[in-house]
Amino acid sequence: MVDTPEADLPRGSAAWWDARYRSGEIPWDTGIVPPEVAALLAAGIVTPGWALDLGCGSGVSSRALARYGLRVVGIDLAQSALRRGCQMAQSAALPAYFCLADVSDLAFLRVRATLALDIGCFHALAPERRAAYVASLAEHLLPGALYLLYAFEPHDDPASNELRGVGPAAIASFAPYFTLRWAQHGWDQTRPSAWYLLERTSR
Repeated sequence: MVDTPEADLPRGSAAWWDARYRSGEIPWDTGIVPPEVAALLAAGIVTPGWALDLGCGSGVSSRALARYGLRVVGIDLAQSALRRGCQMAQSAALPAYFCLADVSDLAFLRVRATLALDIGCFHALAPERRAAYVASLAEHLLPGALYLLYAFEPHDDPASNELRGVGPAAIASFAPYFTLRWAQHGWDQTRPSAWYLLERTSR
């Protein structure tokens, strides 16, 4: 079977993401748990239970959450990344499970989590899919659950010649399901980015 070149695949499709992982062109998958994730766990404010890792890739953060004591469901479109994550979690006997699915539709889940993590997935969604993502995520989090989001802020994307990223209006769209606890703005090389910690409301 001959692999289809990444350039010939629809950008953002499951096949496109899988091709990126198979090619090794995955600069975001550093194998390092982000300090912001480690700091959140070290703060001791995460309630025991289930955690969701949205756009989990090869499961680097999923395994960190599982080592903390959470039961983790990692969700991604790249089958090769999920296979790697599953193998590594099993070899370490960690309670991390991986699903090939669309993060904007979590109807297949039968759990409600106390923590959700999204490192660069929400900002990759087409704007018309974001409302479904927010509603589905809210449905699968318990009141008081924490949601840690990392996203690029609006910037010109040379690959698509479009303005991409997550701006204030996109963050405001998480209301009334979530309240914003804090935001930390910075840069990812040449692109503005931010970390957000939100809390699931009782609505």
